[in-house]
Amino acid sequence: MTLSSASKRPNLLLIMTDQHRADWLGCAGQAGVHTPNIDALAARGIRFTRAACNSPVCAPSRASIASGQYPHRTGVLHNKHNYPAGAPTYYQVLRKEGYRVGVVGKTDLHKADHYYGLDGDLPLLYHFGFTDPHETEGKGNASKSGEADASRSAAASASKPNAADKGKLREFRIAGPYQSYLQQQGLLVTFLEERRSRAGQPVWHTEATRLPPEHFHDSYIGCQACKFVEQVPDDAPWHLFVSFVGPHNPWDAPAAYVDRYADNVYSSDSEGQAEGKPSWIAERVQRQSGNMTEHALQKVKQHYAGAIQLIDDCVGELLERIDQRGFTDNTIVVFCADHGEMLGDHGMFLKTVFYEGALRVPLIIADPRSSRQGEVSDALVELTDLHPTFLDWAELDYSRNALDGKSLLPLLNGKTDEHKSYQISELLNGRMIGDKKYKYIENYNDLQELYDLEADPGERRNLASELPGVASKWLKKLKQACK
Repeated sequence: MTLSSASKRPNLLLIMTDQHRADWLGCAGQAGVHTPNIDALAARGIRFTRAACNSPVCAPSRASIASGQYPHRTGVLHNKHNYPAGAPTYYQVLRKEGYRVGVVGKTDLHKADHYYGLDGDLPLLYHFGFTDPHETEGKGNASKSGEADASRSAAASASKPNAADKGKLREFRIAGPYQSYLQQQGLLVTFLEERRSRAGQPVWHTEATRLPPEHFHDSYIGCQACKFVEQVPDDAPWHLFVSFVGPHNPWDAPAAYVDRYADNVYSSDSEGQAEGKPSWIAERVQRQSGNMTEHALQKVKQHYAGAIQLIDDCVGELLERIDQRGFTDNTIVVFCADHGEMLGDHGMFLKTVFYEGALRVPLIIADPRSSRQGEVSDALVELTDLHPTFLDWAELDYSRNALDGKSLLPLLNGKTDEHKSYQISELLNGRMIGDKKYKYIENYNDLQELYDLEADPGERRNLASELPGVASKWLKKLKQACK
C-alpha cells in the first residue's frame, strides 16, 4: 500500500563533494564560481560557516560520519584503512527501521581494496547498511586496475578491453562501474591514457579532460542518482547518499566548464607560507609549489571552479527530479564535503593538514518543514554530528553516549545558537583541537602549533612558543577528548 506523504517519515538526501573548500560557493561569497543550485539550497536552509571535518582525508572523514565517532575510535586514520566490518553504521539503523538506503558514488568504506564491483554492489555494501548501492571508484582510484583474486567473478576478467585496443590495456582489469561504463562508451582507453599522461607532472598541472562533459565521472554519478530518484518506490522512506568525486584533483574539468572562467583572476596566498611551521610542512611547500608560477596557480583555480559548476549542474538536475516525483516537501537535503582543499594556501595543495583550507567544509541543511530559511550559523559543528542528526530526523532510538557526534536538531530548531565548545580532527601524524578563537595542532614528533584565529585567520603566526600556557591547556583538553 502506498503511504501518503503526510504519514511518511522524511526522505533524507546527503549530497557530498570531495575535497571542496567551504569558501568556494557563490553563497559563501566566492564570486569566482557559479553555483546557483547550491546557492538556492542555502536560501531555503541553514549554511554553517565553521563546519569542520573530523579528518582532512577521505576515508577517515567518511568513517566518522558512518560511525558517529572520531577517527581514533574507528581505527580509520588513513586512506589505506578500511572501515571495520563489525563496526555499526547509521545506514544499518535506517535500513533496520524500514528505510531504503541508497548510495551513488564513492563510499571509501573499503577504499584500500581498489575493487568496487562491475555494478558497484559488492555484498560488503549491503552489510554496511545499503539496500540500493551503486558505488563507484573515487577520483584517484578511477584509473587503477582492479586486483585479480579468487573472489573475482568470471565477468570481471571478461571485461578487459578487447583486441580493438591493440593490447594497450592487455593486463588491465575493470575496477568499478565507472570504468565499465567508459568501456561501453568506447572511452576507457582515452580516459586511462589521459590519466597516465599526467604521471610525473607537478600537483598544479592542469589539463582539460578529453571526455565529453556528459561522460565525465561526476556527470555519471549525477545521472545514476537521478535514476534512483526516478525509480525508487514511494512505499517507504529513503535515504540517498550521493557522493561526487570532484572537485578533487587531478585538475581535469571539461573545457566547456573551465573556459567559462578563463578570464577570472583569483586572490592568492603566496607570502610567508612556511614560516613558523613544522619541518615537514616546509618540505611539502617546496615540493608542491617550489616551481609554480602565478599563471599555473590561476589555472588550477579556474579548473577547480569549472569542476564545482559541473557538480552544481548535477545537483540542480537531481533536485528537479525530486520535485517531479513530488518528494520535495518531505525530503531533507544535506550538502557537504568530506574535507577541504588547500588550493595554494601557504604554498600547499590537497589535504592532510589541519589548516583552514583543508579543515573547513561546506555544510548546508535544508529541511522543508522548518521556518528557518536563508540563515547562516557560525556554530562549531562537525561532520560526525550528521550521524545522530539523521537518526533524529528519522525519529529512531540510538545510544548517544556511544557517539562523539552530537545531534544538530536543537541548533536547527532554534533552541540554541551554540553547539560544541570545540572541534576535533585527526590524522596518523597528528591531531587538532580548536574553538572560534584558538586552534592547537599536535604534530607527533615535530613542532607544535597554536593559532589565534580571530587575530590571525590566515594562520601565519605560530604562537605555541609565545603562549605556552594556552598551548598546554589545549593539549590537555585534546588528550582528554581523545581518551
